[in-house]
Amino acid sequence: MSIVALSQRDDAAPVELPAGFEDLPAVMSPKVLAELLEVTPKSLERWRDAGTGPAYLKLPGSSLIRYSRDDVVAWLTAARVEASA
Repeated sequence: MSIVALSQRDDAAPVELPAGFEDLPAVMSPKVLAELLEVTPKSLERWRDAGTGPAYLKLPGSSLIRYSRDDVVAWLTAARVEASA
């Protein structure tokens, strides 16, 4: 099974990508995601430990962490705050 196949969940509806997110890689390392979010990989680690960051994949038998585009977009969408007038 490929890493991309690991990121596809049968129980979740496909996430509609907001404009501008089409170019995100389907699967990202913490380093790549940190660069995209303009945070440090250590921030992502703290968010993982606290359970406040995006869902992630921990590859079996490995310490490798990966993030799927759909999970990152869902997390960002859930964190959206509407500006009040």
